[in-house]
Amino acid sequence: MKNILSILVAVIGVVCIVFGVLFIMQAGDSKTIVVDELKASGVTLDNLDAKYDAAKAGLAQALGAGAAGTETAQSVGWQKTSLGLAKSNLGTIDFVQKSGILAIVIGAGLTLAGVGLMKKS
Repeated sequence: MKNILSILVAVIGVVCIVFGVLFIMQAGDSKTIVVDELKASGVTLDNLDAKYDAAKAGLAQALGAGAAGTETAQSVGWQKTSLGLAKSNLGTIDFVQKSGILAIVIGAGLTLAGVGLMKKS
């Protein structure tokens, strides 16, 4: 019974490692897609926060001037929303990459523990 549990722990560890690698690979591909989409609109990762802050200030200024329903205010609002979604996507991508690294570390620990238990019994 102890041998079966040690094999199960080792297999779960290998599965964690595989999922960690998949998370990291998918996050890398997703980041490339987001960066390419941002480049099409003239935004880079370096100036994303500055463009978002400028759009946020422009929207506040347009709304403060009483131009809530105008095309300019709507355009700035759409720009702010799009840049905010890009920032959110990049944050999610970073989280997935870190989760992948964590899954690999946990998987390595589980695999080593399972192999150690197998050798011990």
